[in-house]
Amino acid sequence: MKFYEMNAPYFALIAAEDEKQCLELYNDLVCEVEDEKESFEEMKTMGKYEAFKMVANSHTEEGEKFGAEEAFQYFETLEANGEVLLIAGDLL
Repeated sequence: MKFYEMNAPYFALIAAEDEKQCLELYNDLVCEVEDEKESFEEMKTMGKYEAFKMVANSHTEEGEKFGAEEAFQYFETLEANGEVLLIAGDLL
């Protein structure tokens, strides 16, 4: 599993097997991408530790910090077919 950060037009942190699957998840669950080539160019790949830190430092919809223990449990149960881990708060 690889981890990708997308920032345009909305932020999302996605766990996926490859860039193609990442873009499919972004299209399906975040927002429709108009220019796939540009999206691939702007997509940032990151390591599991960096993605873990982002999730651990994020906040729930209720405004509480997610935390390391919850992030660890979350990463232990990642779906093999990919998942959106974080999404821009204004989309919730």
